[in-house]
Amino acid sequence: MNGFAGGIALALAPAHVVALIGPALVAARLGSRQRATVVAAFTAGLAAGLGVLAAGLGETPAADVLMVAAALCGLAAAAAFPLPPAVTAALAFVVGVAGGLDSPPDAIALREAVLSLIGTACSGIAAFAVLVAATAPLVRIWQGVVLRVAGSWIAAIAILVLALRWTA
Repeated sequence: MNGFAGGIALALAPAHVVALIGPALVAARLGSRQRATVVAAFTAGLAAGLGVLAAGLGETPAADVLMVAAALCGLAAAAAFPLPPAVTAALAFVVGVAGGLDSPPDAIALREAVLSLIGTACSGIAAFAVLVAATAPLVRIWQGVVLRVAGSWIAAIAILVLALRWTA
């Protein structure tokens, strides 16, 4: 897929979704204004990452950074360790930058590449905002046990992905 739809698919790749869930789980323990700040930080990071990618940076370890950030967020959520809002926003920013850098368009034509980057930005921001809103009620379900279980799964997935990448 090329163009806008191809960009949507890039932002919703499995590794990116795992990385988006991590900071969303950590942001669930924050207030609504602080969650909005986390979404804004992710948006700024994604814009920065896509901008640097468009400038032609080249190969980066962005995929590993995504998994490390997801593992850290998952561990914090699993431990029910409330991170300060600034740290949560910083993690969301890092996930945004790494997600943008890890989304090179599969297009040769400039127009198709630009549409792909726009699609990646739109779907990434929308997906993260939905995840942040969807995880907020998990804090109240069974005294946050569901949030902790989800955090442990995200941490486990991210750690397994990193182990497979680093041993190959």
